[in-house]
Amino acid sequence: MGEEDDGAVDRSTVYPWHAHSKEECFAELGVAEDIAKTGLTSADADARLEKYGENKLSEKEQVTLLQKIWAQVGNVLVGILVFVAVVSAARAIAADNSEDVVTNWIQVAIITLVIVLNTTIGIVQEGSAEKAAEALKGMLSSDALLVRDGKDVKVPAANIVPGDIVKLNLGDRVPADLRMLEVSNLSALEAALTGEAVPIDKTTDAIEASGDPQAIPLGDRHNMCFSATLVSQGTAIGLVIATGDETEIGTINALVSKVEKKKTNVLEQIDTVSKWLAFFISITALCTWLVAFFITDESGIDALTTALVCAVAMIPEGLEAIVTMTYAWAVSNMAKQNAIIRALPAVETLGSVTTICSDKTGTLTKNEMTLTAFVTSEKRYRFDVDASERKPENFVVNNAYLHERADHTKYLKASEVIKKGPSAQRKSRRGRKSSFGFGITQSMHPATANEGAEEKVDEPSPDAAAEDTPAETEAKDEPAGESPDSAFVRKVLGGGILCSKCTLGENGGRKGEIGNPTELAILRAAYFGDVDVTGVKESAPVIAEVPFSSEYKFMATVHAPLEENDTSDYMDKLIVHVKGAPDRMIPLCKYQAKNGSFLSSDLEPCNKDYWIEQIAILSSHGLRVLALCRGSLEKGAVQQGEQLGPEFVQERGEPWLTIVGLCAIMDPPRPECIDAIRIAHGAGVRVAMITGDHRDTALAIGGMLGLVDKEHSEAVTGPELDAMSDDELKVAAMKYNVFARASPQNKIKIVKALQSEGEVCGMTGDGVN
Repeated sequence: MGEEDDGAVDRSTVYPWHAHSKEECFAELGVAEDIAKTGLTSADADARLEKYGENKLSEKEQVTLLQKIWAQVGNVLVGILVFVAVVSAARAIAADNSEDVVTNWIQVAIITLVIVLNTTIGIVQEGSAEKAAEALKGMLSSDALLVRDGKDVKVPAANIVPGDIVKLNLGDRVPADLRMLEVSNLSALEAALTGEAVPIDKTTDAIEASGDPQAIPLGDRHNMCFSATLVSQGTAIGLVIATGDETEIGTINALVSKVEKKKTNVLEQIDTVSKWLAFFISITALCTWLVAFFITDESGIDALTTALVCAVAMIPEGLEAIVTMTYAWAVSNMAKQNAIIRALPAVETLGSVTTICSDKTGTLTKNEMTLTAFVTSEKRYRFDVDASERKPENFVVNNAYLHERADHTKYLKASEVIKKGPSAQRKSRRGRKSSFGFGITQSMHPATANEGAEEKVDEPSPDAAAEDTPAETEAKDEPAGESPDSAFVRKVLGGGILCSKCTLGENGGRKGEIGNPTELAILRAAYFGDVDVTGVKESAPVIAEVPFSSEYKFMATVHAPLEENDTSDYMDKLIVHVKGAPDRMIPLCKYQAKNGSFLSSDLEPCNKDYWIEQIAILSSHGLRVLALCRGSLEKGAVQQGEQLGPEFVQERGEPWLTIVGLCAIMDPPRPECIDAIRIAHGAGVRVAMITGDHRDTALAIGGMLGLVDKEHSEAVTGPELDAMSDDELKVAAMKYNVFARASPQNKIKIVKALQSEGEVCGMTGDGVN
């Protein structure tokens, strides 16, 4: 399979920009090392535009109207009808009396009407079939900020060339594939391209590859930004290394445009029936002519007329129209069920499908990072991820919810679970960094601003491991169902609201939202917990802040106290809210808020072992974990607008914060997908998930969807598939239900492998990949 032409660019011949230093990239493109400051000259840019062409995707060859007409009429039965019509027209012209003229012209008109009607119905119904490539073009940027002739200029994206210097800012759509030269807290949303639901942090260092550099998945190329993706935070300067069809989105465009069209079973059967009908009609017509000419003594032309009339009577001229209208009716019904069918005949194949291959992000999941649970020192609050009404009852105490590790991690050390889980952020042998900005990188001891070494996460002590945690004890005997009031939700999630620069979308939805999806998940949960998010922000404006950085993994803000947010115990203090990676927060915590209450009388010594185990539990279920902490300072300790660094939080000599709770966040499965998969399994249809996301997250989502079982308990990754032979790929396609870190090329190979094993496959998804 690896040798098949999938219609895409041969990536093995592409220069591995991510695996080379900036200087090597400059040399490969033939630009000076100070290009970031000077940019290309206008003359050089024009020359490169002539060489590389415009930065736009090639359009698929347009099908002309004549080609569309021929596709509808180019079959044997229509050929017979046309032949009959021609003969009838000839007879009408040569007829001696008016009755024969009228009769023959009526026959010509009827046959022509049938052909025109069938052709028109087919063309109209197929008119909206292939729109995927057009959708890709709509994703591209319209213009970009470049450095040209030493100045910042905005130019049309179509005029960008390899070697250009692009400046990126929050909200920009990346105009071409870039090798990053300078980044300032930059992250990009690449869900449509890679399948990752959270923004990917970007760096500038070359990625070390032990084998083939091209085997590194796109989501792991953290020193690259790709065309058509979105900048979710930060700023950067990048070197254009590919434009137009040479970009990664251009590769997908080629795949979409060159997918081989296959006839469905019904269409193949119609072709076969048409050929046999043509054969028998021809034999019958010949026999009729012979009988009419030799036995009934009709003239040659009259005998031919009789034969052709019999032939026309036997032709099912309405067959194609009936089939087309049936398809159209079925497609219309599917559209009412929110299922879009790209080509009419595909609706027939759905009835024969044995395997459904589906994208994950946005198809099986919501593509919306959501807070699913909030863990305090005593209780676990489950949040209704499908909430549509604003009420505190969307939070429900359920100490049995996620109170123990997932089965595949029960016998692992906490450090192994955390470091393998979605909350981890570590450099692998390829130099990869996780896409989760608040990821865990170090052990659970007090952090300093200068530390950089990676260390193991401390294990809970043996005594602590032997004892039940408060939440585990209550899980055994406390019924679920209790809900907090909105005042409680406001207090425990207040740190996540105030310690954030995000803007919530309209009515708590995606429209108009700005900021990191992980942080927005907290704001959205508070909103649907009946908290006035905007009011909370306005009531306690920021006095000073420690801005978030991927270096130290937290953000802190200082506020004046407000009784509604902070209780009356702190009215003579300044309040500090800190939100960040648990490994950075827990070592700095002296106290824990008893069940989220930070009244002075409810503060307890921080139980480090308990919190480490809770992180391991949540991580084992594919959740990303964020810690909300708070502290207090004497009034006047911080001045309005004061510039604060990480040492403001980290270097106070001893732990001083209070941990309020842990936010467990994920992109949850769509509830209707869980039901749909169960129905598919009941009908004997296998469902496979093919995603660009990480293996652990894919397995966790797969477990929730019912895709992971004893027979299909593991996942395979795209790079692993690339290393397989054709036979091994066929075995893997049948063995695994979860495919992670998969590229668009992997998806096509998986489907072809399944088809070679006799499977009838349906592919669905909402991303362009």
